[in-house]
Amino acid sequence: MRSAKRRARIEKKKKQKNFYGSVIRVLLPVAIILGMFLFIRLNTHFWNGRDKLTLTYRMANGDIGVTVVDPVLGELTTLIIPGDTSVSVARDYGTMRIKNVWQLGINENVGGNLLAESVTRNFLFPVFLWSNSEAYNLTTGNLAGIIHFIFSPGAGNVPFGDRISIGLFALRVDNLGKTEIDLGKSQFLNKKILNDGAPGYVISGPISQRLTAYFSDNQMASVSPTIDIVDATGSYGVADNVGQVLEVMGGKVVSIDRKVDKEDFDCVVYGQNTDYVKKISRLFSCKEGKNKVNFDLEIDLGSSFTKIY
Repeated sequence: MRSAKRRARIEKKKKQKNFYGSVIRVLLPVAIILGMFLFIRLNTHFWNGRDKLTLTYRMANGDIGVTVVDPVLGELTTLIIPGDTSVSVARDYGTMRIKNVWQLGINENVGGNLLAESVTRNFLFPVFLWSNSEAYNLTTGNLAGIIHFIFSPGAGNVPFGDRISIGLFALRVDNLGKTEIDLGKSQFLNKKILNDGAPGYVISGPISQRLTAYFSDNQMASVSPTIDIVDATGSYGVADNVGQVLEVMGGKVVSIDRKVDKEDFDCVVYGQNTDYVKKISRLFSCKEGKNKVNFDLEIDLGSSFTKIY
């Protein structure tokens, strides 16, 4: 009798063990997948699957790549800036070949921000994300290179979740959806002897809309929000350059209010549309203001802005 009861208890324990084992085998993979999904979402700050995403990077040969990820058209467009192109470096670092800007940023402890800011300042390409040469694999479609870009990117400010989204997008885009434009082989740059006595390139004139059209913001370009710029920088041309970049994004600069006296602050962006405010704040490293404005957007520039642009 006792033996029968004992066998029944053992059998019951076996069934319970098998049941719990089955539950664990089902729930554990689900928990892992949900955990990974949550981790990726928490580390995705810029990709929303609708807006364009732009990043710049140095290439192994010294050239600079600027890649535009367009989820609406399903396209990847990469513009190659020859490394020997003479540019006015952001943050008042003078003029030099763009291939040297990356190392200067490292030396000055600002990383690739200096490269992104210099690309925006000289070419009007709105970009604040930067990476090292592995990002070029997005254009080539090299699987091993894209995996390296996602999991071992080296220097850069592209969050992990965004790298996954960008990498997966790049793998889905076929060759017809990928465009590469070498500015050194176009009329947008002129080849000449630079100040150091060696040949290089200079920007031929105002940046063509044929190039800047790739960088329009899908959301802003559809409505062309009105923009007022309050210029208290005390520096000639800074506000005009910022206005040109904002118009590339799709805005319409209707007023530049120039203050007689410069004011000591960096920059503040105001507006009713929080998406626009956030995008512009990220691009120019500005604070987000809360005051109501008479235009769709207002950006106030102070004298300290010239130290970061």
